[in-house]
Amino acid sequence: MNCKKVLSRLHAYLDGEVPAKLLRLIEEHLSSCPSCRSQVERIRQVQDMVEGLSVPPLPQEFAAHIMARAQREFPLVKEKKSLAFLEWQPFQWLLDLSAPMRLAACAVVFLACLLGVSMSKELSLSVDPQNLVVQTENIDGFEWFSPTPPASLGSAYLALALVTPEDQSAR
Repeated sequence: MNCKKVLSRLHAYLDGEVPAKLLRLIEEHLSSCPSCRSQVERIRQVQDMVEGLSVPPLPQEFAAHIMARAQREFPLVKEKKSLAFLEWQPFQWLLDLSAPMRLAACAVVFLACLLGVSMSKELSLSVDPQNLVVQTENIDGFEWFSPTPPASLGSAYLALALVTPEDQSAR
């Protein structure tokens, strides 16, 4: 073993935490290397000095003070909020945003509404007013109402989605 590997494992060696095979290799190195042996002696001296130190006494109220502070800063049980209608604020997220972000959010909602209105006008103009009867489908012997009304955005989407490439080439 080289000095670098031995020095990295000295604390584990002194604490008795190395396997027997590694213990034998470290002891062989220490018997031949005076530099590493002196490092072991320094570590042992420091350990002896630290073990010889006495623990200073703590004030009597120390534990109570720490516990009171911990309970104050880290409460175990959070307060339950009441479910009163007056406290319910569904748009609180909007109030928490900065002014430019609120303006951007309102602009996006406005543009989405404007787009929806313009698309619904195009759909209502393209639908034959005489064909506004509720359509039914026969699935497995059961009669079902069509999941989308004829003049809705959903029916327009389904009509476009069900168009096959042969249908498009025929146009």
